[in-house]
Amino acid sequence: DRETKTPNADMTSRIVNGMREERVLISATGPRGNVLKIRPPLVFSRENAAFFLDRFDRVLARLA
Repeated sequence: DRETKTPNADMTSRIVNGMREERVLISATGPRGNVLKIRPPLVFSRENAAFFLDRFDRVLARLA
């Protein structure tokens, strides 16, 4: 939460689930579950990065 500076595990969960709907698997981690964990394979190309960022932008736009 930008105003209170408190971790927002609920938003993290919503992002993870939104990415799953977009067929991109990421997870939440950290003691408060508010950190996104992105573990791309070693063969991650620029095209893969562009795909990921496109889907990430879509999810964030839906949640805004």
